[in-house]
Amino acid sequence: MNHLEPLWLQSFVAIAASGAVARAAQQVHRTPSAVSTHLRQLETALGARLVERTTRSLRLSAQGERFLPYAQRLLELQAAAQAALRPAPQQGVWRIGISEYFLPHRLQALLALLEHQAAGARLELLWASSAELQRRWQAGEADAVVVTASEPLPDARLLRREPLAWVAGAGVRPPAEGAVPLVLLGSDCPVRAMALGALARGGRAHEVRLTCSGSQAAVAAVRAGWGVGCLNASAVPPDLVNLAQQDARRWRSPGRLSFYGLSRPGFQRLLGALAAWAKAA
Repeated sequence: MNHLEPLWLQSFVAIAASGAVARAAQQVHRTPSAVSTHLRQLETALGARLVERTTRSLRLSAQGERFLPYAQRLLELQAAAQAALRPAPQQGVWRIGISEYFLPHRLQALLALLEHQAAGARLELLWASSAELQRRWQAGEADAVVVTASEPLPDARLLRREPLAWVAGAGVRPPAEGAVPLVLLGSDCPVRAMALGALARGGRAHEVRLTCSGSQAAVAAVRAGWGVGCLNASAVPPDLVNLAQQDARRWRSPGRLSFYGLSRPGFQRLLGALAAWAKAA
């Protein structure tokens, strides 16, 4: 096996995350032809086919699936080695924003991880919607954020993907006919957009009965029987009913929700720790 260039690995990991050369090129800020060349060079160096091409998209081969965690680990080790030679932001204040959808049942463990990474720096944490976190990020009011998105974000690191599920309160039976009553977040929420898009594609009548400002309010409203909600797998409380378990054909998942990390210089090590933690969750 020949030397493996980091650029090849970056392009391969981006292809694995996005499923398309064009979207991968946007993630790594290179041209599609350059990303395709990187993939061919990596396959040649490894002597293995990593990707299977279809008419519409790319998907990893069995060899690609086996190689992906090693490629991610090599990139993480490279980033860690570079970070080890830079002064770490150990003093002052760490301003961190976390999406409400990001593994909420493990919030205590997440806080412990952040405190360990801060190593003496004071933490200012914001647990909020991705729209609010994006605004804070763009205004320069956060050092690192974890946000949700339905499409890859420029300069962001993919931390986790989860399937979405339709949920209802225990004992609540959504109407078999007529419009489905919905409990969703505001118009700038990617979960809302994916949920409404799925219903539109399926030709299912629906009405937004209640719009909430946060995911916990949506959970409370669904629990109270106001309507059907849409949540990522790790955000579904045990007392809510996953409707796909009752009727998988009628309540198909609207897709997969992606979590991305954005960080200022000096905080890339934190994103690496978050990615490893989320993968093990």
